[in-house]
Amino acid sequence: MKPLIGLLGGTFDPIHEGHLAMARHALSTLNLAQVLLIPAGSPWQRRPRAPATDRLRMAELAIAGLPYLEVDPCEIIRPAPTYTLDTLTELRAKHGPDQPFCLLLGSDAFLNLPTWYHWKQLLDLTHIAVLCRPGFDIPSPLTPDDLEQAWQTRRVAAEALASNPAGKMITLSMPPVPISSTQIRHALAHSLPLSSELVPTTVLQYIAAQQLYRSRP
Repeated sequence: MKPLIGLLGGTFDPIHEGHLAMARHALSTLNLAQVLLIPAGSPWQRRPRAPATDRLRMAELAIAGLPYLEVDPCEIIRPAPTYTLDTLTELRAKHGPDQPFCLLLGSDAFLNLPTWYHWKQLLDLTHIAVLCRPGFDIPSPLTPDDLEQAWQTRRVAAEALASNPAGKMITLSMPPVPISSTQIRHALAHSLPLSSELVPTTVLQYIAAQQLYRSRP
């Protein structure tokens, strides 16, 4: 079986150290071959503030020089709307049927999974790792019932992921990262200072040069 590849999608509006910490933590904990960061092109559940091409460029700047992290532009290139199922289908065709993938989700995204387009089919194409922040436990039982059933029947130890290309679920404890894209956009809109510990310096420079996230009139 090939080495496991992690997949971290999101609007990255903008990308910040919380996203990178999530990728690095999964990379080391799960012994991943690499993590692909996949900026959403035109996500149907939310409307990003920054254009897709700018979010793609910020992601590329954020991972420059970071080993085993790579930005995949497939959702930016693909015509709207953006569905994770299409992305996974494309990656599966590219890498072959025996390549193990692991979709990295925060706990909030996991609980929202039943609203995703054909979410059950995702498990035919990838494993799912739920990264839980301190003090957060996956509720029991989960709703709806089919998510609870998937959780109960597919949950395994992390070591089992590499022996299957898809279909399993795990949880990972995630160190606290008290930061969000919403907070960053608020700070940028109000000209509040932001540390490079929150947003990579190259990303902040790009935001300033492109005049992104300024207050709307």
